[in-house]
Amino acid sequence: MGSSFGAALTAALLPETLLVAVALVCAVLPVVRPRERPDLYRWIAVIGLLGAIAASGSVLYGMRLNSSGIAIVVWNGGLEVDHFSIYVTIAACTFALITCLVSDTYVRRIPSRSGGFFALVLLVTAGVSALAAQREMITFFLTLAVVSIALTTVHALMKTDDLAAEAAWKHLVEGAVAMAAVLYGLAILYGVTGSTNLATVAGALRRGPGLATLGTALVLLGLTFSLGIFPLRQWVARAGEATPAAVAGFLVTMGATAGAVAWARFGVSGLGNAVGAWTGLTAVVAAAGLLDAALLAVRETRVTRLVGEMASAQAALLLLGVLSFGLGASRVPAQGATAFLFALGIFGVAVLTAFALLAILQAARLPDAISDYRGLAHRSPRAALLLAIALAALIGAPPLGGFVARLFVLESAVDAGYGWLAVVALAASVAVAIPVVRLIASMFADTGQETPFTMGATPLLSRIITASCCVAAFLATVLAQPLLMLARGGAGPLP
Repeated sequence: MGSSFGAALTAALLPETLLVAVALVCAVLPVVRPRERPDLYRWIAVIGLLGAIAASGSVLYGMRLNSSGIAIVVWNGGLEVDHFSIYVTIAACTFALITCLVSDTYVRRIPSRSGGFFALVLLVTAGVSALAAQREMITFFLTLAVVSIALTTVHALMKTDDLAAEAAWKHLVEGAVAMAAVLYGLAILYGVTGSTNLATVAGALRRGPGLATLGTALVLLGLTFSLGIFPLRQWVARAGEATPAAVAGFLVTMGATAGAVAWARFGVSGLGNAVGAWTGLTAVVAAAGLLDAALLAVRETRVTRLVGEMASAQAALLLLGVLSFGLGASRVPAQGATAFLFALGIFGVAVLTAFALLAILQAARLPDAISDYRGLAHRSPRAALLLAIALAALIGAPPLGGFVARLFVLESAVDAGYGWLAVVALAASVAVAIPVVRLIASMFADTGQETPFTMGATPLLSRIITASCCVAAFLATVLAQPLLMLARGGAGPLP
C-alpha cells in the first residue's frame, strides 16, 4: 500500500516537480556554460511547460473513473490535488507558455539574464500550481510568499532604467507589507482555532468571532496585493509603465491568478458558508476594486497604465465568481466556481494578448501616451486591428470570449443573491469601456502622426503567437461550451 501511495503522490505532484527541475536547469546552466545563446533557455522553458501540461493531462486521465474529482489528499488534508488544482496548473502553464513565446525581444536586450528570467517564470508557474492545492495555513503562506518573491524578482531582473528599479523596489516593499498582513491574519486564526488546517478552521471560529473577523480581514487585505486590486494595487500600473510590456503582462496575469486562487482556497475551501465575515468583506473589496479601477481608467493618459487598470477591473470581477459558490435562487448551486475558472482562463489570455501587442508597438518605437495612438490604423492597419480586438476582449465586448465570461460571472452573482454587486460591476465595466472606445475610435477615425513604422522589429514567432491569441478571442465564443465543461469539471471539488 505504501508503494502505491508513493506512486500516486509522485504522479499527482509531477507537474510541479517538472517545473521546478527545469527551472533549476535554466538557473544553473548559465553558470556552467555562460556562452550559450540566450534563446536556448526559452526553448528549455517551453519544453518544461509542455511537459507539465502533459503530466497534468496524465493525472486527469488517471482520475477518469473518480467521481469525487480528488486525486489525492495528504498531510491530514493540508494538500489536496483535485480537478481544481489541475485546471489551475494547466491555465498557469498556458499563461507562462505565451509569455515565453512573446518575450524574445526583451531577452535579446538583456541576454545575460535570460536563464534567470525563464527560471523565475517556471518557478512562479510551479508556485501558482502548488498554491491551488494548499489547504493548510503554513504551506499556504509559504507558497504564496514564494510566488510573491519570485514575481518581485522578475520585476527587478527585467529593469532597464532608473524608473524600473524604483518600481521594483516599491513592489518589494508593498509585497512585504501584504505578506505580513497575511501572516498576522493566519496567526490570529490559528490562535482562535488551534488548527492550521483551513478545512477545519471554520468549525472552530465561533470561539472568538471578533478576532476571527480581524484575522480574516488581514488575510484578505494581503491577498488584494497579489490580485492587484484596491487598496494594494499600485504595483499593477507601475509594472505596465516601468517594465517591458510582455514581462508586465506576465507579472499582472500570474499575480492575479495567484491572488484569485488563494482567495478561493482560503474562502470557499477553507471558511465556506460557516463564516459570513469573509463573504461580506469580499463583496466590499470587489465593489471597491471595481469602482477604483473604473475611476482611474477614465482619467488615464498612458496606454500601458490603462491596460493595467483594465486588468485590475478584471481581477476584481473574478471575486464575484468566488462569492457565488452557494445555493442560488432556484436552490441549486449558483455555478460561481465554474464562472470563476472560466473567466480566469479567458481574462488571463486577454491580458497577456493586450500586453504582447503593446510590446510589439514598443519595439516599433511608438510612444506610450494615448494621444500618440491617434491615426494608428493609417500607419499600420494590422497593428490597429489586433490591438482593437485585444482591448475589446478585455472590456467584454460581444461577440468576444470576454463577453461570455463576464456574462456568466454576472449571472452567477445575481443567482447567488449579489444582484447589487452585479450592478456595480456592470456600471464599472461601462466606465472602463469609455476610454477604451475613445482610444479605438481615435486609432481608426483620427489622423495623427503619419510617420510609418513596421511590426518587423518584433520576431516573427512573437507576432504569430500574438495574432493567434487575438483569433482565440473569437474562437473562445464558438468553443464556449467545451471550455465551460472543463471549467465545470475543475470547479467540482472546490466547495
